[in-house]
Amino acid sequence: MSARRHIRPTLEGRVIQAPGMMRHGPFPAGHHTSEPLSRSDLLEHRFAAQAADIEQLAGDNNRLVTSHMALREDLAAAQQEVQRLKAHIRSIQTESDIQIRVLLDKIAKMEKDIRAGENVKKDLKQAHVEAQNLVKERQELATQIQQASHELQKIHTDVKSIPDLHAELENSRHELKRLRATFEYEKGLNIEKVEQMRAMEQNLIGMAREMENLRVDVLNAETRARAPNQYIGGYANPDGYGRPFVHMGVGPAGEGIIPYNSSNSVVSNVGFGGAAMSTTGGVAQWVGPFDPSHARG
Repeated sequence: MSARRHIRPTLEGRVIQAPGMMRHGPFPAGHHTSEPLSRSDLLEHRFAAQAADIEQLAGDNNRLVTSHMALREDLAAAQQEVQRLKAHIRSIQTESDIQIRVLLDKIAKMEKDIRAGENVKKDLKQAHVEAQNLVKERQELATQIQQASHELQKIHTDVKSIPDLHAELENSRHELKRLRATFEYEKGLNIEKVEQMRAMEQNLIGMAREMENLRVDVLNAETRARAPNQYIGGYANPDGYGRPFVHMGVGPAGEGIIPYNSSNSVVSNVGFGGAAMSTTGGVAQWVGPFDPSHARG
């Protein structure tokens, strides 16, 4: 310390004792008197030495007090410095704690961001898949729009042809009315023809029955003819009217066989080559093939 001072061992060429020490007895060996002193002189010298010692001690005391005050001031300054350092350390600790907390918060936030990033990646993948699906749907919609456009163009074309269709519809209606009237007219004619055909059918049925009867009569006649004329064969004798022999066969009338009929004006559908035969008064006549149209007329 600057206030500290060292105590000098000598003072003005005299040897002194250390503070608090009183020397009793004669002076040191280095101090020689030329003559013996009296008791009073010794006491005076002793008092003078003690006074010098007291002054020395007072000066040393003052120096010690000054040094003590300086030391106290230095101690107070040191304590203040310690307090300031402690405060600074506390502030540094507080600041470091704050920084640590901030860093911890940042770390926690970054961890949350990382976890959120994983979720974002998953969402991004899902978004990519949805985007691809949307692209496919867009292509399908584009195709449908093109088809709808073509259909719309066709519809526009059809709409333009609507007047022609209306005209054609009107013509079809008039044609339908005409055909309906024609149908009704022809229906009436056909009803009359149907009635005529039914009547002709009844006549034909009656003629067929009569032919069956005639066939039975022919068979019976042939049977009777064979009994007396076994050597002649199937040819009948000429009758009294001079008619030629006619081959009479057993069985249905066919080619080369003329059906016999006892009635008059009967038409048979069996003859030569499928031609119809007409008998008038018992004589067969050639009338040609049977034509239903002639019968209807």
